[in-house]
Amino acid sequence: MNRETRRGRQKKRYLYFLLFLLLLLACLLHRQITRSVFAPLLEGVYYRVQTKDKACTLTFEVVWGPGKTAEILDILDRYNVRATFFVSGSWLRRYADMAAEILNRGHELGQHGYEHKLLTELDDEELERDFDLMAEALREELQAETNLFRPPYGEVDRRVFDAAQKRGLTTVIWSINANDWMGLPYSETKEKILQELHTGAIIMMHTHSSQIVRMLPVLIESLRYAEYEILPFSELQQRAIK
Repeated sequence: MNRETRRGRQKKRYLYFLLFLLLLLACLLHRQITRSVFAPLLEGVYYRVQTKDKACTLTFEVVWGPGKTAEILDILDRYNVRATFFVSGSWLRRYADMAAEILNRGHELGQHGYEHKLLTELDDEELERDFDLMAEALREELQAETNLFRPPYGEVDRRVFDAAQKRGLTTVIWSINANDWMGLPYSETKEKILQELHTGAIIMMHTHSSQIVRMLPVLIESLRYAEYEILPFSELQQRAIK
């Protein structure tokens, strides 16, 4: 076997290995994006609010740094919109002043796990501790409580739901995932939300999204043009059909 042949075979092996890594990464990313889509629906969990009113709620997950939280609050003020922010306990410990500002601006807070771990993969003791640490962070940093809970990644099973319910927490997932963290053009994200829009929609976004500041004003204006009322989750919940 000559030198050129050996080099050609080595190059092929390298390319095959690189392709394998790319396929593995794609599978892991696909699982992360879609795992909650295929999770079985649990009775008692809010994936949407059953209502006849043309109303929806904007919810934001707050986990990674300050993100665009300050800008989001200014936009919501400008449009006189109140929203629901699901914060992790570790974020709350680092950015307590910002969490207090969310409350001071008239929005509501919900729990989002203490360290943003998959709660379904914790054992019973770890799960209890995560809820305890989250409640403790709220009390110590804000002297506040909340009855709203969104599990990280939207992953919930009967055990996690029961643990939340035991603490008087309402479990809130979403019916529209903006996928705003993917860095798509803000116009595409806005159109995705509007195409999936329905009465009682729970729209999920992130404060660390790179496009959120450009997308949010256009989304609010579009929702109002479609004659949708925008409410914090607790108020939308009150519109549920009895």
